Amino acid sequence: MKYSNLTALAATAALAFTPVAQAETLRHAIGAAGVSGLIDGTQAWADYIKEQTGGETEIKVYAGSLLNFTETFTGLRDGIADSGFVVPAYHRAELPYANLLSDMGTAGVDPVAMAGAANEFMFTCAPCLTEFNNAGQVFLGNTVTGPYYMYNQKPVKSLADFQGIKVRGFGPFGRWLDAMGASAVSLGATDIYESMSQGHIDGNIHTLETLDTLSTGEVANYALNQPIAVFIGNTMFNVSKMTWDGLSDQTKRAMIDGAAIGHAIATIDSVNQAEAILADPAAHGVELLEPAADLKAKAESFRETDMETVVALNRDDYGIADAAEQVVRFQELVAKWEALVKDIDPSDPKAVGDLYLQQIFSKIDPASLG
Repeated sequence: MKYSNLTALAATAALAFTPVAQAETLRHAIGAAGVSGLIDGTQAWADYIKEQTGGETEIKVYAGSLLNFTETFTGLRDGIADSGFVVPAYHRAELPYANLLSDMGTAGVDPVAMAGAANEFMFTCAPCLTEFNNAGQVFLGNTVTGPYYMYNQKPVKSLADFQGIKVRGFGPFGRWLDAMGASAVSLGATDIYESMSQGHIDGNIHTLETLDTLSTGEVANYALNQPIAVFIGNTMFNVSKMTWDGLSDQTKRAMIDGAAIGHAIATIDSVNQAEAILADPAAHGVELLEPAADLKAKAESFRETDMETVVALNRDDYGIADAAEQVVRFQELVAKWEALVKDIDPSDPKAVGDLYLQQIFSKIDPASLG
């Protein structure tokens, strides 16, 4: 009897000193702070991971503090952050296929459908995933934002107004500026405010919400009511390969599935915020200008021929031998996803997130990503 009591006591003591699993807190870097769809989508991703792992994995979001947009690419490789928002456009040499995708922002005008097509394209493209792995990252999808609009310090609404002006724009937006007669300037997002305030550039092409999130509504006076293209190059949830290799299968699964929800929220928020700003532009610091007939005609002509330009650019300048095939494949996916989103409410984040999850993210094997 005494032996039994001692055994029980020892067992109780052993349990008392058994180490308790500690919650793991990962650092996520996003280069801008403020209220935006990108922040909302990121927080939704973080919340989903915490919920699905029972609190064992938490994501602390560093918005505009840990790394800026240009630094995140190497910051993930070097382990400064565990995950982060990478902009492939700043790293074209290292990410040629991701930039081919970004170049195709003129292939459609519906951001929700374009996001579905973009993610299916990337996750079924071996060289796309490999180039991120080679950079020390694991790719977890693209958010599509937009459409992008141009805002300026001076009124610009006809082709003549584009002559002699310098506007920040890259990829399809830079090509659009060139076609309209302006000079396109490549510049990091966090440098736009200062460059506009000092007169180094006359304007910017971006989502309209950046009038608030980047405070550019303080230095811009006019916005052109001409949607240009969507931006595909938001790889919001890339994970450091060093971190990924140490994660549990449960956390990896939560990160993948949560990305479907985060991308849906960020994309839909971007659309909603643009519509709100177009309804009341003065509240965001700008006057809305309607494009002249010659500008509208030139913009439509640009859209009709831009995919041919994308093929030649990526094949001849960036060495993607199968650029033509990849462009055709993406256009087919855009058509597929334009049909898919007709069966849901594209303004409902849950419906969109569920569609992305069902069609793409739930089918991804975590082992295939790293």
